[in-house]
Amino acid sequence: MNTIDLQIQSTCSDGAHTPKELVHMARDRGVAVISLTDHDTVEGVPIAREEGARFGVKVLPGIEMTCQLMEHEIHMLGFGIDHTNAKLLSALKEARDARKKKSEKIVNRLQDAGFIVTMDDVRRCSKGETIARPNIAEAVLSRPENKGKLGSIAHIHEFIEAYLVSGKPTYVEREKMPAEAAVNLIHGAGGIAVWSHPAVSIHNDFNKIEDVLKVFISYGVDGIEAFHPNYSEDETEFLNMLAEKYGLLRSAGSDYHREDDAYHNPQGRGGIAGYDAFGYDLGDIVPRIETAILKRRLQAERTT
Repeated sequence: MNTIDLQIQSTCSDGAHTPKELVHMARDRGVAVISLTDHDTVEGVPIAREEGARFGVKVLPGIEMTCQLMEHEIHMLGFGIDHTNAKLLSALKEARDARKKKSEKIVNRLQDAGFIVTMDDVRRCSKGETIARPNIAEAVLSRPENKGKLGSIAHIHEFIEAYLVSGKPTYVEREKMPAEAAVNLIHGAGGIAVWSHPAVSIHNDFNKIEDVLKVFISYGVDGIEAFHPNYSEDETEFLNMLAEKYGLLRSAGSDYHREDDAYHNPQGRGGIAGYDAFGYDLGDIVPRIETAILKRRLQAERTT
C-alpha cells in the first residue's frame, strides 16, 4: 500500500471532496503524507494543514499551475510554498481571472451549440475559487433540458472529451503562464518546482519528454512526478531513470479528483494514493523533498 500522495485536488478547484474530507480519506487509507495541489489556488492549504495536524496526516502546502512550454501545455507542481506569498497570490488570481473569461466564452459556445447552461450554473458547480472544465461539464449534465442533446454522454469525463478539449468547436484556449515564470514563482515562494505527470502531458514520446525536461532543468526545476496512475511500467521506469540521470527529485501522486474518474485515471487504479509503484522504493521521496524545501526557503529568505 502506498503511504504518500503528493497530488490531490479538492473542491477549491475541480475536485469532488473538501480539503477536510481528503485528509480524513487519506487517514482512513493509511496514507501518512499528502499534498493538496489545487489548480491555480491555495485556498484549501491552511484548512488541510490544520485538519492534518488534528488527525495525524502530514500535509505539504502545494499548488498545481497550468503553464506553457513551446507547443505543450504543462502542469507544474509546487511543494512547500508559502501560501501567503504576495507575488504568488497575485499571479494565481490572474490565472483564475483568465480561467473565468475562458469559461464564459465556452458557455457562450455551448449555448450556441444548443445546450442549456449559464455561468450561474457553472458557479454553482464550482465550490472554490477556480473554475475548471469539470465544473462546466457538471453544469451541463445537471440540466435535465440537455438530456436529449447529450445522447449517451452521462459522465463528466465523457462530456469533456466530446466538447471541452483542444480542437472542438465549443472549446476555447487561454493564454497560459510561461513555464519559466511558474518555476520562478514557486521558488520565490520558498517551494520546489516539480513537473507534473510528464508522460501524460507528452504521451508516447520519450525523446520529447527528455528534451522538454532539459529545458526545465535550465529553468531550475527540482523534480519530476515519477509515479502516477496513468503511467505504464515502461513510463515509470523511464521517468525514474531520468530522475537519477539528472539528479532530480521524484514525486508520486494519484492526481485524485473523485472516485470513478476515467478522465484523470483511465487505468482505473483510483482513490487516494492509487498509483502503481512497480516495485520501486518510495521511502526517500518525502525526506528528500522536505530537505529541498528547506533549502529553497532559505534561498527565498535571502532574496527578500
